Amino acid sequence: MIENLSSVSLVNYEDSHYEHLSYELDETQRRFTKTVYQNIKVEEVHKINNKYPITILYQENPVGFFLLDRTVDHLIVTGNPNSILLRGLSLNPNFQGKGIAKQALLLVDSFVKIIAEDIDEIVLTVNIENRYAYQLYLQMDYKDTGRFKNGRYGLQHMLFKRI
Repeated sequence: MIENLSSVSLVNYEDSHYEHLSYELDETQRRFTKTVYQNIKVEEVHKINNKYPITILYQENPVGFFLLDRTVDHLIVTGNPNSILLRGLSLNPNFQGKGIAKQALLLVDSFVKIIAEDIDEIVLTVNIENRYAYQLYLQMDYKDTGRFKNGRYGLQHMLFKRI
């Protein structure tokens, strides 16, 4: 577990978190990220090698979710074999706007080293229409590659952060 002073921590997803993470996202947010249901129940990412479902805890309660992906998908954004792809970040709408996602992103750098010490870059894509998330990632020192990829719902910025 990685924790900071704001009561936000990151832990590996456990089945006991699922009920708390079964929150509904609004229509706009569903266009940009998969739900925990889609990740866990439909795609069963927790059973796939090199995919790491992560729970965001706030005051020790599951409030958010994302996936760290070390399958070949990370190479879409970078040629760096020592990178990892951050995908599907979502937060329970009841906890949005409190800085929890920002605090979680601050913890990711240290957390990925638990997965593999050789990771030196975090990569992600964000839909060009998801301006809030794009700005958040830029604030968190992610850099835009200037390249785009087609996603489920249109063009996506490709971002990276060296760690």
